Amino acid sequence: MFSRAVLLCLFLVLSCLPVADAGAAQQSSEKALREHYDLQEGKRLYGEYCRFCHGEQGKGHAFNVTPPPADLTSPAVQRKSDIELTQTIHEGERGTAMGSWKWALSKEEKQHILLYIRWLAQSSQQVPAQSP
Repeated sequence: MFSRAVLLCLFLVLSCLPVADAGAAQQSSEKALREHYDLQEGKRLYGEYCRFCHGEQGKGHAFNVTPPPADLTSPAVQRKSDIELTQTIHEGERGTAMGSWKWALSKEEKQHILLYIRWLAQSSQQVPAQSP
């Protein structure tokens, strides 16, 4: 009788494990999907508001002004905190052509652009695969 109760408890515990894993997998999948859509929205907004000066790849060679637009993929820019970069998007950069976007972009839109800027830097560091 005791061994039957132990086996029953063990069965119940083990049968709950896949459910917990399925819930974690679903949460992970939902998070990945949300990040994908946030990145796509950041790309769209970057194309609309930032690409003209910073260029398609964020290198800052698209528009001829002095000082030149920042290379958003550079280590100097990427070392800045998310707060600093968001503040630059919000307020602009004094002494440069970088204007303020505080009236044009919502807080959420600025976060999407920030995500895309971080992604641009990561993708620019990846070495393309060599073809055989």
